[in-house]
Amino acid sequence: MELGERLADMGYEILGPAHSIAEAEALLARETPDGALLDASLAQGVSSVPLGIKLHAKGVRVAFCTGYDRVKDAPPELANAPVLTKPVSDADLKAGLEKLLS
Repeated sequence: MELGERLADMGYEILGPAHSIAEAEALLARETPDGALLDASLAQGVSSVPLGIKLHAKGVRVAFCTGYDRVKDAPPELANAPVLTKPVSDADLKAGLEKLLS
């Protein structure tokens, strides 16, 4: 939620947050965003990579936010997705999203 607030303060329109893959899919059934910032690893070790693949297939640009320097098990279609390493500064967050959406 804090990240969503930071993004809103930067002028981005936020869809969510979604606290699970099911919540994210419900949001995405109603609206298609220009880009998505996904936490790479969710509660109980659930990966957001499958959701990233679905988004990519719909033409949505995807970036990951993670405590690691890469996304585990990233498939070729997400190999070039930006990875923002937590804790991410406002400057790095803004630069990463500008790159993602350009």
